[in-house]
Amino acid sequence: MPRIFASLSVFSVLLLLVAMGLGLALDLNEPMREWKRLQDQTQQIKIQGVDIPEDRVEWQELQNQRDQIRAQLQSDRKLGSIHILMGIGSALFVVLVCSISITYFIGTGRWCQEVVETYKLDLKILQENQRLKRRSFPWAVGGMLTVLAVSALGAASDPGTGMQQTAQWVTPHLFAALAGLCLIGYCLYALWGCIVGNHQVIARVMREVQVRRDNQGLAADREEDDPAGVMKVGL
Repeated sequence: MPRIFASLSVFSVLLLLVAMGLGLALDLNEPMREWKRLQDQTQQIKIQGVDIPEDRVEWQELQNQRDQIRAQLQSDRKLGSIHILMGIGSALFVVLVCSISITYFIGTGRWCQEVVETYKLDLKILQENQRLKRRSFPWAVGGMLTVLAVSALGAASDPGTGMQQTAQWVTPHLFAALAGLCLIGYCLYALWGCIVGNHQVIARVMREVQVRRDNQGLAADREEDDPAGVMKVGL
């Protein structure tokens, strides 16, 4: 489990880095402001009811500028869509990894309790397992809440939503993404440390169960029943 969780954690951080890189290469607010300005000029001319011939220089320049901004927006929106999809995917993956850690400690905690009670093992083993479980929970929740906060700021800074003053949320989203990446990375590292410690607790339980079974002669009986000579602890 420690290796699996480490691999998932590294992959989730890489996804966040890719999403951040796409976001840094993206700037939709400035083209959107220019597009709105050109739209207002066009609307103002139409409201005035001025007869505008097709060959008029000012009108033609205005149309050319609109076409250029439209082409730029279409290109930027494609990159923005990739950034949004990558951000959502990486956020969901971080939530998944944190949820796996919670599920892991719930399952192993129940397993440790049953084994300790069945084989009358030292209660310190169970206490250590519970301590690691309690310590891991805040890190898992912190990682999930952090990635949700960064995603919320990203949605607030998206000009495609049509909301007013989206540009003022770009800088908070950027700093939140940088700080969130560091915080999420540390949360996953702390969770990995808890899982490594719990893995050692499980190994200790297995060793002590093996000793108890050997002392009670269960291993010998099992080997007689099993031609392959493989003993399995029924946990």
